[in-house]
Amino acid sequence: MADLKTRICGIEFSNPVFTAAGPTAADFKMLKRAHEGGAGGLVTKTISLAPAKVPIPNISNFAPYNLMNAELWSEMDYKKFIYEELTRVKELGVPVIASLGYSPGDLAALGKELKGKGLVDAVEFSIHYVDKDADNLRRTAASLKENIDVPVFPKFSPAIGDLPLAVKMLDDIVDGYIAINSVGPGLDFDIKTLKPYLGSADGRGWISGRAILPIGLHFVASIYNLSAKPVIGVGGIRSAEDVVKYIMAGASAVQVCSLSILKGQGVYGKLAKDLNKWMDENSYADLESMRGILHRQEKGEMHYLYEGKQVLPSVDAELCDKCGACVRICVHEALSINEPVELDKELCARCGLCTQVCPRNALEMKEELI
Repeated sequence: MADLKTRICGIEFSNPVFTAAGPTAADFKMLKRAHEGGAGGLVTKTISLAPAKVPIPNISNFAPYNLMNAELWSEMDYKKFIYEELTRVKELGVPVIASLGYSPGDLAALGKELKGKGLVDAVEFSIHYVDKDADNLRRTAASLKENIDVPVFPKFSPAIGDLPLAVKMLDDIVDGYIAINSVGPGLDFDIKTLKPYLGSADGRGWISGRAILPIGLHFVASIYNLSAKPVIGVGGIRSAEDVVKYIMAGASAVQVCSLSILKGQGVYGKLAKDLNKWMDENSYADLESMRGILHRQEKGEMHYLYEGKQVLPSVDAELCDKCGACVRICVHEALSINEPVELDKELCARCGLCTQVCPRNALEMKEELI
């Protein structure tokens, strides 16, 4: 059986599937359920000096496996969260990462409050409100690092303007990275009532869930190449295969929020169990043998439409059951159902979409000289 243990900044986690800062990590009761649901690490909802004034309603399920929220940080008094909730959470025996926000002053004060208490194993802070100014970003990280005695991880916003510069400004201060936060702002509303689904002042919120997976993977892969320090991936995870993608892109662990809201707190253990099964089936003994493997692959030759060698869909007649999925998805009408499915190479635009919608993996993009 594959070994799911992961070690980050000297902290050992039983598996790489953690909670993420959000509503399913709001207090001891929620985090206890996550622990019982198999989470390998417990990340709290973001704590700040001033409790959040959370608008209602604040979460919208605008598409399958996708959410938009105006949920903000913790609405609980920070001392109550630290001395009542965190004290009980720490007794669960699982590594705890406290999410803190937001200004340099807030972070310094919260760091001092936590320092020496032994209540958390690490802290993360969102750069959502500070990343527009690289110098301010560095000051924010330093204000926390100087006032805490555990590893510090900045959590990147996908809206950051210059990722290499941000990493350069932070790398000698922080202990690792987390990517990404939710995407936005976004807007959705009821066309009959003309009322937004969220109760924020302008009806706007922040998007999480399946749609942001490729963005999260981009950030993790980029940070992996920019820094030798560990990175934790978050955003869009729905299956064990998504966890695999994050680890292959360079992540040491992942955080999960939207899926736990939609499917319950047992998702962490299920993802870990399914990950273990996938690793056994694909001959990966441990996470480290898989981590960053994407970057160790030899880059293939680039191909250009109608220039030189072409890459076109090739049909495996034995796998194809002529369901027609590829035919329906082809806007160029280059595919037709015959014996087997046939491709008109003159009409084909080589987009590759047909190979992804085939439920039997009967189509594969292959190089050929035309």
